[in-house]
Amino acid sequence: MNLSNYQKMKEGFKTYLKSKKHANRTIETYEANLRRFLEWLEQENMEVEQVTYNDLLLYMKHTSRTVSQKGISGYIIAIKHFYSYLMRSGKVSKNPALDVAIKGIKRKVLYHILEPHELHQLYNSFQVDTASEKRKQVMLGLMIYQGLKTEELKKLQVSDVKLREGKVEVPGGKRSNGRTMQLESHQVMDMYDYVLQVRPELLTRIAQPTDNLLVIWKDNGYISNLVTEIMKKLREVNQRELNPNQIRASVITKWIKMYNLREVQYLAGHRYISSTEWYIENDLEGLQEEINQFHPLG
Repeated sequence: MNLSNYQKMKEGFKTYLKSKKHANRTIETYEANLRRFLEWLEQENMEVEQVTYNDLLLYMKHTSRTVSQKGISGYIIAIKHFYSYLMRSGKVSKNPALDVAIKGIKRKVLYHILEPHELHQLYNSFQVDTASEKRKQVMLGLMIYQGLKTEELKKLQVSDVKLREGKVEVPGGKRSNGRTMQLESHQVMDMYDYVLQVRPELLTRIAQPTDNLLVIWKDNGYISNLVTEIMKKLREVNQRELNPNQIRASVITKWIKMYNLREVQYLAGHRYISSTEWYIENDLEGLQEEINQFHPLG
């Protein structure tokens, strides 16, 4: 690769990362990691367009002599982004780094991502026969459309729901920021019914009044127990393995395809942009299946 093409490629990659709303510090790290990779390619007399999955395994083995596995993982993340940029630019047809991961690194679990229509189907499939089931439907809606976590559901107060505005104010916590989120139109109707009719009925079953949006009593124990029951009921109808983290990951991935990274950070309640960036790795360039094969360096 001549110097002119190399410089254009570097500038194009930086522009690509900026378009993805990565933080400046993150971009600098990716550029530094990419520079090391390109220097290795030059030593091996290889062009970026020629690199294969096996070549990347050789690169990992080469760098393992002086770099920790965590450091190598950072290199691979940068290379994944780089080849995503090259694919978008039409310079390569596939990303050789897509299925590469480092064995022995503690990492978040990667999830199979549900499409928006699949999430909507989950909500519609939830059968409501009792007041208790109506409460669970409201919880499910907040998980599927607003991406709320179990601990956030627990904190919600009746005053956090703005029915006239069709919004819900999600309280912040030690690990998350508060935010105001729009309810879907059908959610507003279900929430209206719950707040004005169902919740008062549920309140008659507990000893003390509460301002919590989601009323629970001793037999239910905790919000987490209700979430477990919701997942069990969904699995019976849909015959698939589902969990709350997978649903949240699917919601955030949907947002990433709709908004810029800072907007997604706000909607997800993430304190740090790096938390939001992880969901790009989970669904890099539309990847829909879990990456469950980890490769040793040997």
